[in-house]
Amino acid sequence: MTTANNISIVTELYGNRGLCWNPLNGFQSFILIQKQSNLVIGDRVICNELVSDECTIDKVLDADNSLKKMSGNGSIQNIANNVTNAIIVVSPQPKANLFLLDKLILIAEMNECKINIVINKSDLEHYSLKKELIYYESLGYPVTIVSAIKDSNKADLLSILKNETSLLLGQSGVGKSTLINWLIQEETIKTNTLSEKNKRGRHTTTTTKLHILNDGIYLFDTPGMENLHPDVTNKHLIQNGFREIDTKRNECKYRDCLHISEPKCSVKDMMLLDESSKRRHKHYMKIIETIS
Repeated sequence: MTTANNISIVTELYGNRGLCWNPLNGFQSFILIQKQSNLVIGDRVICNELVSDECTIDKVLDADNSLKKMSGNGSIQNIANNVTNAIIVVSPQPKANLFLLDKLILIAEMNECKINIVINKSDLEHYSLKKELIYYESLGYPVTIVSAIKDSNKADLLSILKNETSLLLGQSGVGKSTLINWLIQEETIKTNTLSEKNKRGRHTTTTTKLHILNDGIYLFDTPGMENLHPDVTNKHLIQNGFREIDTKRNECKYRDCLHISEPKCSVKDMMLLDESSKRRHKHYMKIIETIS
């Protein structure tokens, strides 16, 4: 019988070995058998009894979602499963890449994640960035302002992470690693890494790690998140990731409209009314163009 007490979550993978955690037993080392080679950080698993300080995985439970990224050679890799909360980090420096922001929001929406936008580096001038994000707040995406360097508003950030499995996303240089280090300084339940024995072999599977913090906070530490891949082949599904389009699509006079260049399309016309929605519509069209 599967109960909450015997379900563990995968927190680390090193070759054919890894770590999983549950509230009853804490961290456990495990060894993979060949058919489980596609295990992903964040997977929920049922483990067998410990043998020589290691267990094997009896069952991998179905994932609620799977976030993917594109590698340098164009292949798609699953990097985090069962994400409930997408934390999209922006900062005054480097200048916010709003196309990337819209693409990350799309991916989070399609994976049915909660979405929070976090402005890091609030010690720098950030009021123009905050103004740009007012439109996103009007769409229902909360904006939280913090500074990891100045130790500012940590409680606000922890509150949006509480009882969630969160993944920090954003362009390089916005301070995602700094935020994670700031958060885990005092809040981690236990710092546990695989023993040197269990780390033998090349670290080939993933560099993702899942931190277990207090207050039900699960926090993915995943480098290289700029290349997240929207897992979609149907252009019409892109509308699901643009709330202002999705909520108005039934008002369009055309059935199966993409709201791009169709004449007298009310949704397209609505998107062209102001600069913020016009920019979002441009990004929407750019994403659609990438789908064959």
